[in-house]
Amino acid sequence: MAPLFITGGTGYVGARLVEALAPRSMRCLVRNVPAQTRRGIEFIRGDITETASYASALRGCDTVVHLAAITGKAPRAEYFRVNTEGTRRLVEETKRAGIKRFLHVSTIAVKFQDISRYPYAQSKREAENIVRESGLDYAIVRPTMIFGPGAPVFAGLAKIAAAPVMPVFGDGRTPVQPVWIGDVVSEIQQLLEGGAFGNRMVELGGADVISIEDLLSRIRKRCFGKPPRTIHLPAKPLAAVLGALEGPMLPLLPFTAGQLCSFTHSGTADGSRAQTGVDRMLDTIASH
Repeated sequence: MAPLFITGGTGYVGARLVEALAPRSMRCLVRNVPAQTRRGIEFIRGDITETASYASALRGCDTVVHLAAITGKAPRAEYFRVNTEGTRRLVEETKRAGIKRFLHVSTIAVKFQDISRYPYAQSKREAENIVRESGLDYAIVRPTMIFGPGAPVFAGLAKIAAAPVMPVFGDGRTPVQPVWIGDVVSEIQQLLEGGAFGNRMVELGGADVISIEDLLSRIRKRCFGKPPRTIHLPAKPLAAVLGALEGPMLPLLPFTAGQLCSFTHSGTADGSRAQTGVDRMLDTIASH
């Protein structure tokens, strides 16, 4: 069987996908090669925007799995350099190498109605368009907020939930649908094993749809044992202030204007739901 080519193989999703796919042959493009490697997995150190660092490794592969992305807090230009331009260059090299199948992991945030202050979502939306227009046999996976031990999104929400008085931005009624890391990995595995992708869009959420305030309250209670103490803060004025400060003060800000979108835009997936519910996720995380 021809090897898979995976970008972001040491990231939060990527590392777990690589582990689940072993012992299948894989070539993984990473920024830093891990100290411990596994037989059958070749790690290529490089940058998604520097095609010379990985073009030769694409040859002989039958599928590209594109996970690499800039998330969290970063300068605006960096999102577009990596998430948009990096995807463009990877698609071009994929076609040059004669590979037909391309699986792209995106984000549910591309569906948010207003992403004018959310460059991460903007860059991922543009990346999706590149994949759709590539002529490749593609699948695009849009997970909702991914939960699991050590998950970056969960860590950010946990900081808010653990505050002496828990801040909720907006009215707190925005629906969210967290998805378990294991369910995300399983969905990607099934797509890879299923033959042709058929130019599919797959939105992936968990078993439960709840409000963002309910989610924070459950995290507060189940993971920290704290009683509910909540204060509601106006989301739009706060986003405007954060947007104005992000240029000069980005490293000092606790979160960005774009990240507030999860409090004001529905983060739910269309289609079938994964198996794991919110309480089971939180119990598993709390036990680690």
